[in-house]
Amino acid sequence: MKKIKFYIEQNIKRIFLFISLLSIILGLGIIYSLVEILPTSNDECLWIPKRIAPDTLEVYFDFVKFEGVTWNAGVRDGDKLVAINGVPVKNTYVATYVLDQVAAGDSAVYTIERNGQTIETKVEVKKLINITRLAFALFAFIWMIIATMVIAANPYGRTQRLFFFIGVMLIFTNTSLPFNTIDFMKLDYIPDSILNFLILLRLFGFAFLPFVVVHFFWVFPLERKIITRKWTIKILYAIPTVLFLLSLLFEAWDAKSFTYEKMLLLSVMSVLGIAGNITGIIALFKSYSKLKTKRERNSIFIILVGYMLGLGALAYFLIVANTLPRAAIFNSPEYFLPIVLITFVPISFGYSVFKYSLMDVSDVFKNTIIYGTATLSIAGIYFFLIYFLGQSISQAISSDYQGIFAAIIFIGFALVFQSTKDKFQDLLTRRFYPEQFAFQEVLVKFSRDVSTIVKLDPILDSIKKIFIDSLRLQKAGLVLRSGNSNECRSYFSVGYNGEKLSFKNYQMRILRFVDKKKKLKQLPAIDQNDFETVFPAISGELKKQEIFTIIPLLIKSKVIGLVLFGLKHSGSQFAGKDLELLSAVANQIAVSIENARLYESESEKVKMDRDLENAKKIQRSLLPKEIPIFPQMEISGTMIPALQVGGDYYDIIKIADDKFFVIVGDVSGKGLAASYYMTKLQTMMRLFAEKAADPREVLIEVNKKIFSEIERNWFITVSVGLFDLTKRTLLFCRAGHTPLIQISGNRAETFVPKGLGVGLERGKVFDSTLEQIEIPLDSDNLFAFYSDGITEDISPNGELFGVEPLKTILKENKEKNVEIINQKILDALYDFRQSDQQSDDITLVLVKYLGQ
Repeated sequence: MKKIKFYIEQNIKRIFLFISLLSIILGLGIIYSLVEILPTSNDECLWIPKRIAPDTLEVYFDFVKFEGVTWNAGVRDGDKLVAINGVPVKNTYVATYVLDQVAAGDSAVYTIERNGQTIETKVEVKKLINITRLAFALFAFIWMIIATMVIAANPYGRTQRLFFFIGVMLIFTNTSLPFNTIDFMKLDYIPDSILNFLILLRLFGFAFLPFVVVHFFWVFPLERKIITRKWTIKILYAIPTVLFLLSLLFEAWDAKSFTYEKMLLLSVMSVLGIAGNITGIIALFKSYSKLKTKRERNSIFIILVGYMLGLGALAYFLIVANTLPRAAIFNSPEYFLPIVLITFVPISFGYSVFKYSLMDVSDVFKNTIIYGTATLSIAGIYFFLIYFLGQSISQAISSDYQGIFAAIIFIGFALVFQSTKDKFQDLLTRRFYPEQFAFQEVLVKFSRDVSTIVKLDPILDSIKKIFIDSLRLQKAGLVLRSGNSNECRSYFSVGYNGEKLSFKNYQMRILRFVDKKKKLKQLPAIDQNDFETVFPAISGELKKQEIFTIIPLLIKSKVIGLVLFGLKHSGSQFAGKDLELLSAVANQIAVSIENARLYESESEKVKMDRDLENAKKIQRSLLPKEIPIFPQMEISGTMIPALQVGGDYYDIIKIADDKFFVIVGDVSGKGLAASYYMTKLQTMMRLFAEKAADPREVLIEVNKKIFSEIERNWFITVSVGLFDLTKRTLLFCRAGHTPLIQISGNRAETFVPKGLGVGLERGKVFDSTLEQIEIPLDSDNLFAFYSDGITEDISPNGELFGVEPLKTILKENKEKNVEIINQKILDALYDFRQSDQQSDDITLVLVKYLGQ
C-alpha cells in the first residue's frame, strides 16, 4: 500500500494531467452529443396520447403554435396524428423517434385525420437542443478547464485538489447521456457496457459533488474551524459513500426501471446537492467578511457575484420555468435560456483566479502562453533562416559540399538558439512580469553578494534587508537552530509575533518531509497544507499569523534554520519560478550561515588557543621558581597542566628559617578566568601568610577578600600546611580540598579536617566550620599534598586511579628521595592512562621530614 501511495505521489502531475485530459474529452463528448446527436425534433406543438382501448393508443395534436411550422402546414388542435413519413404512430415514442430521423430544415409527411377525413401535409422540422442540460454541461466543462490550470499550478495543494475534484465530479454528473427512451434509441450504437459505466460515473458524481463543494468552501479562501476537527472529513465523505453504494445496489437490482427506491434516493441526493451549495455560499460569505485586504475582498466578491447569478438562474429554472405550460418547451424555448447564467460561476472563478493569482494559477497560465509563444516564434525564425541560408548556399556551391555547409549552419544555429531564447524570455519577463523580474533580479544579486560575507551578523542583517526592504514583504522571518541543540531562536520576525512560535524538536519531522519531497522530485517548501504534518503543535498559530510558506535551511541533512514567508507584495502566494528561486537562495543562505559559523568557530578557536597559551603562562608564573632549602627537609613540587588549562596551583612560602607554608589549591572552572583567580589567590596567600599566625587564619582572611570578587558559580579549594621545624609540628587546614596523606613507617594515614571551599560563603559559616589540626613531626615522615587530578585520573576503561594506589606508591618508595617518588607517581599515572590525555591538572607536593 505504501509503494502504491508513493508511486501516486511521485507521478501525481502525470496522473492529474491524465484525469484532466479524460475529463475534458468526456466533457467535449457530452457537449457534442447534446448539440449534434441528442437534439429533439420540434414541430412547435404537443402530442397528447389518448387510450382508446386497453391495448390501443391514439395521438392527438394540442397547443399548436400560432404561425408555427405545424400551424402553417394546416394542422390544428384536436387533429389526430396517424403516421409520419408513412410509419404508423402507435405512441409518442415512435412518433418522436421517426421525426428525429429527419434533418433540421427538411420536411416530414404527416398523415392526420380530421372529422373522419385523412389528410397528408408536409411539416418543416426544427431541432430543439435541451438548453438546461447544455447549460450544465458547459458549466462542468468550463470549470474543468479552469481546474486543469489550477492543478497544473500546484498539484500538491489541498485547495487546488478540491477545486479540481469539483470539476471532475461535475463532468461525472453530466455523463449519463441517455435521458429517456428516445436518447437510448439514438445512442444504440454505443455498447451497453459503456453506457452503464457512464451511468455509474454520474451516480458517483451526483453522490460526492455536494460534499466536495462543502469541503472546498470550508478551506477556501479561509480555512474554517470545523474542517480542522478530526471527525469532519470522515463524516463528510462517509455519507456520499453510503449513498453511492445504495445507488449501485438499486442499479444492480433493477437497472431499467425507475423504482420508488431510486426516486427516493434521487430526491435525497437532490436535497443534499441544494444543501451543499447553500452551505458553500454561506461559508464563502463568512470568509469574505473576515478578509482583511481590499485585493482579497475584490477577488472573492467577483466569485460571490458569479455564484449568486448562478444560484439565481437555478432558482428561476426550479421555480419559474417549471411552472410554465409544458408546451413552452417546444413553443417558447427562450424562456429557458436564463439557466445558461449558471456558467457565470466557473467564469467568475476563472476571472478571479487569473486576475488575482488565486490558487497560484496566474503565473502558470501566463507563462505557458507567453513563453510558449516566444519559444515557437524563435523556433520558427530559426528554421526559416536555416531554410533560407540552405537554399542560398545550395545555389552558390557545388552539391559535394552542400551537406557539410548545411551541418555547420545547423550546429551554429543550435548553439545560439538556447541563449537567444533565454534572453528573449528575460525580456518578456521584464515586460509582462515586472514584479517577478524585479524579484528575480534582487534575489540573484543577493545570492551573489551574500556569498562574499564571512561574518554571521552582517549576513543576518542582509537577509532581513533583502526580504523586508528590497522585496517589500509584509511578513517574513528567520529562525536559526542554536548549535547542536533542538532549541531554535528567532533572529527576526516582521509582520507576525515570532515569540508565539516554538520550533523546538521538529528536526526529524522536517528531515522526513524534505526526504519525501526529494524522492518525489519536488521543492522542499512547506506550505500551509503541510503545517499539520510538519508542525502539528503550532500549525494553527502559523495559519493564524498568516504564514504561508516555510523553507528549511539545510546543510548535509541537518536543519540549521527556517525562513518564514507570508504573501508576496502583490498579495499572491509564492509559487512556480519564484518558489524555485527562493529555494535556491535558501540553499545559499544556509551555506553562508554555516560558513560564517565555521569562521566564527575558527576565530573563537584561535582566540581560545591564545587565551589558553596566556593562561598557561600565568599558571607557570605562579609556581615557585625555586623551592626553599631546609636542612631537615626534602621538598618536591610538580604541577602538570591538562590540555585545557585548569586552576591548579601550589606554592612554598618561607616565612622564617624554621617555618614555611605549603599551599595546594584548585580553582573551579578552566581557561583564562581560572588563571585570573589563581593569580588573586597567590597574591592573597603570600600577603596573609606573612601576617597570619596559622593556616586557619590565612584561609579566613583570604575567603573574606575572595568572596566579594569571585563570581557566584566559582569557588576555590585549598589545602594549607604550616611546618614549624623548631616545634616539630605541622598545622594543617583544608578548605574543601583533597585530604593530606602521611606515611610513617609502614602506615599511611589520611587527615581530613572540616572546611568549606573558599568563595562559597561570606564568612560566618566558613569560619565556624573551618577546622585546623596539629600533626607532630617524626623522622622520615612523608607528607603528600595533592589535587584531585591524581586520584580522579581516568583509564581508557573509565576507571579512576583512586587514593589507595597513591598510598601504595608512597609506602613502597618512602626511603627514596622525594624527586624520585614524585616521578614514580607520575609514571604510574601515565601507565594507568595508557597514553590517553589527562583530564585534569595534576599537582603534587611531597615533603619529607628527615629529623634533627
